[in-house]
Amino acid sequence: MVRIKNNLLHLSLREAFLDIVPYYVLSSLGLVLVDVFNVDPNNTNIFISALLTISDIFIYIFPILLVVSLSYHLSNNYNVHRFVIISLSLLVFISISWSINDGSFVYNNDLTVYAFLLPILCLYLYRYLIKLYFLEIIKEDIVSKQLKTVINSIIPILIIYTLFVNFIPYLAQVIYEYLDILFIREIQVLDVSTKTFIQLVLSHLIWWGTGIHGTHVYTIFADTTYLYEFIFPNITAKDFLFSFLVTGGAGATLSLVIAIIIKSKNYYTRKIGFLALPFSIFNINEILIFGLPMIMNLKFLIPFICLPIINFFVTYIFLSYVPVPEVHSIISWSTPTIISGYLLGNGETPLFSLLQFFNIVVGVFVYLPFLNVYDKSNSKDFDLNKLKEKFNIREKITSLEEVSFLKTQADIIKEQTSTHNLIEELVNGDLLLYYQPKIDIKNNKCYGFESLLRFQNSKGNVLGPYFIPQLEKAGYANIIDIWVINTVSKDLLIWEELGYFPEISINISPESLSSEVVVNKIIHKLKNKNISIEILERTFAEEHNTFINNITELRKNGFKIYVDDFGTGFSSLQYLHTLPADIIKLDRSLLLNTNTKRGRVLYSNIVKMCQDLGYTITSEGVETKEEENFLKSINVDIIQGFLYSKAIPFEEVYAYDKEFIIE
Repeated sequence: MVRIKNNLLHLSLREAFLDIVPYYVLSSLGLVLVDVFNVDPNNTNIFISALLTISDIFIYIFPILLVVSLSYHLSNNYNVHRFVIISLSLLVFISISWSINDGSFVYNNDLTVYAFLLPILCLYLYRYLIKLYFLEIIKEDIVSKQLKTVINSIIPILIIYTLFVNFIPYLAQVIYEYLDILFIREIQVLDVSTKTFIQLVLSHLIWWGTGIHGTHVYTIFADTTYLYEFIFPNITAKDFLFSFLVTGGAGATLSLVIAIIIKSKNYYTRKIGFLALPFSIFNINEILIFGLPMIMNLKFLIPFICLPIINFFVTYIFLSYVPVPEVHSIISWSTPTIISGYLLGNGETPLFSLLQFFNIVVGVFVYLPFLNVYDKSNSKDFDLNKLKEKFNIREKITSLEEVSFLKTQADIIKEQTSTHNLIEELVNGDLLLYYQPKIDIKNNKCYGFESLLRFQNSKGNVLGPYFIPQLEKAGYANIIDIWVINTVSKDLLIWEELGYFPEISINISPESLSSEVVVNKIIHKLKNKNISIEILERTFAEEHNTFINNITELRKNGFKIYVDDFGTGFSSLQYLHTLPADIIKLDRSLLLNTNTKRGRVLYSNIVKMCQDLGYTITSEGVETKEEENFLKSINVDIIQGFLYSKAIPFEEVYAYDKEFIIE
């Protein structure tokens, strides 16, 4: 079963609605100014006027903002051409939702559902069609990758537009007819309290499951004029709903805000709680709903749906015995809780304010256990799956969960935030695999290549793998290792078509070499491919049974094992004679000491001792002719360094090997 929390679609929806939150809030504040503070809509203050204008316009442009935001984040997270998905979704949406009347566009503002569904449908169908070979106009790599993608998008765009514009309105009409039977013909005969309860439940399910305001969607297919009918003498269903059932907004989230402030130990959750508090007072809860997030978050589904239902029955029973006096004040959805209760009592009785307070307190206790569960879960699973989706890793991988008890909560949060920011950088860029030549100086030929990670950021700059230590610390190194394994496998297949079979070494992290999943992946993908595995020396010093068993299994399957960075501080003669390895790679730090007599003696003796024990010796970091001459004089087997070449792209490897000559 797929966990909704970790689904890439959910990630895209969350990011899309987060982008719209500022406009949600500004629009709601405009309504608060008019409904609660009775601000004149014609106010000449430029900021108030701007706020009210945004509030008026937002309801009309919200579907368009939703289409653009959803399309952008879906295409970004699924690594699909962004402009194609954005423009295609807008084109389909406008064609369905706008019509030309007397030469001008007429916009149907009841199409929020279309705005939500169309980008998703366009993305998934486009991803399918763009992979179909027979729909490609350009089939070979004769132009740039972007031009090829754009040209090959023409037929999929035409198919999707034609299909959706002609089929979706028909399907919508069929669905609407069934909904008309269910919600208009069947529900309209029910009493006002039952109608209110049905709307409460369904609108919350819509709100939680899609991120679209449930009441807005509900009004598309259901008659909500009953909200202005009296559910009890002197109190309409609308006042009943907003004053007692959804305090703080949908889900009665004022209770959750209070629970967060008094109980949550998560720094950022508390920050969101304090930020959401002033808005929750006016029943605006978008910051909380999209900030935590609550939408499609299974940890909050039960309280989000159930607490308003609890409030319904508590309030219904209370008002069955305590009559509401004739109300003389106007109460809107944004009238603050407690104040709205005071107004319902016409300032003569605190009973209704006390009822609201009671509902809020009950809500705090309802939300608390679910908040505790939420706090205990961290963002690692979210980041892990986003990283896996980016680099197309399908293997079942879990992140490391061990955290030192000596760390403070602030340290943990700081690490998680730093890791999350790093993953955002990686997701917005591309990993590359370069190859650095290794030279056999005894036979004057290119011995092979070491595969080395590079990262191309969103600006197009190619950087070294600065991210590896942090990913290893977070427990995500195995994702990168699997990507390297997959990429090397693809590169080898291309070289095989040329009749070229180079020796390639790959660097694998200690965590991956302790993982049965990764080790099996190496064997399955790279066995009999002239592949060597490079392992940091310190890993052997911290050996454990699983690690050693996996190394032994790799050697049994024909993989040579390098001991990388030998001489960086963990070297031990005690285990050198039992090391399950084939090649010792001497670190450049040892070579730097050869400018002294003692340094040369040390280096020479290490080389002789290791060769006498049966190891092949590789010297890395060779940069000068003097260093090369010294290494030749002591019979080092293989040399690697800038003297011969830096790491080069895949496209240059074959030519480098064939044209290599030692000068």
